[in-house]
Amino acid sequence: MSGALNALREQVAEQLRQNGLNAVAAMESARAARWREAVTAVSLSRMVCEPGGFKDYLGTRTDPETGREREIYGREAELTLALDVFAPRDAGESVCQAAAERVAETLVCQGAAGLTALEIQTGRVEFLENEGLYRQQIDCRCRGWLVVAPGEAGEMFTDFEVKGRMR
Repeated sequence: MSGALNALREQVAEQLRQNGLNAVAAMESARAARWREAVTAVSLSRMVCEPGGFKDYLGTRTDPETGREREIYGREAELTLALDVFAPRDAGESVCQAAAERVAETLVCQGAAGLTALEIQTGRVEFLENEGLYRQQIDCRCRGWLVVAPGEAGEMFTDFEVKGRMR
């Protein structure tokens, strides 16, 4: 397997970094305390799959390297990303909230690594006393496809991708 869900988290973190935000794939709040400015931790909190077609058959795709047609199987998936925005105590609540607003704006305008954002919910800023951090959670619900292709011998699946498109 290719670790497609982890790759999605990494791609969303990279997208946020390209938009001038500090972002990493999910981390514990204890590690967030080492940052001197706001940082967003990206994780996957929910995934719901629906059948993609008859027995999950989606059709065929021509392999760009070999030119051979391969059968493609998959399911439509609704993914919910949980993005925790952390800011240190000395930065203040307003820094956490401003970073969270920039994260939400990026997701609304660009989607999440190519997946259309269907819904974005933001929580309230809270102070985590034990960690000395402000935190605001953002949930981003997206829709995409979980796609697999059978191996060369046709007996097993060798790849797994999350695909989607912005409209």
